Amino acid sequence: MKTRRLFALSGALLLGSLTVGAIDKAEAAARERFIRIIEKLEKARFCQSGRCRYTDVRFEVRPTGVPAQPFKGLIRAGILRPSQALDQARYQFVFSGGRWRLVSGSETTDVNEATYSGEHYEFSSAYGRAPIQGSLTSPGNDLETGYKLLYLKILNRGEER
Repeated sequence: MKTRRLFALSGALLLGSLTVGAIDKAEAAARERFIRIIEKLEKARFCQSGRCRYTDVRFEVRPTGVPAQPFKGLIRAGILRPSQALDQARYQFVFSGGRWRLVSGSETTDVNEATYSGEHYEFSSAYGRAPIQGSLTSPGNDLETGYKLLYLKILNRGEER
């Protein structure tokens, strides 16, 4: 099932790329690289149990008109947890210096919201506790979030490998 979905995603991209004048070469190359990041994201497992995963992953790549950062990318996905709760993730990227860079994101659950800017995070709880802030790269950081997995394992400190 997952393989069919990946082929469908790749096929849809190829069909869109072949449309005359639809996408220039630079955007097509950036889009293809972005899809490789997404394919790794779709295979990833995280959380303390290692059983959380992404579902219904959607993305977009758009030109910015800024030569230093010619494209921006957005990934939206559901996060399926063992409790069967469906949480939401949103990650923003820029294409700069010939690489995709993760610049910010958010993950929302029924009880908290996490916002990220680069390697920094802030968690807000529905239970009224003070927000928790920190850095994903701090020694002893044991968070097991999707953003952290994306930032440190799929990417290299937020940069495309």
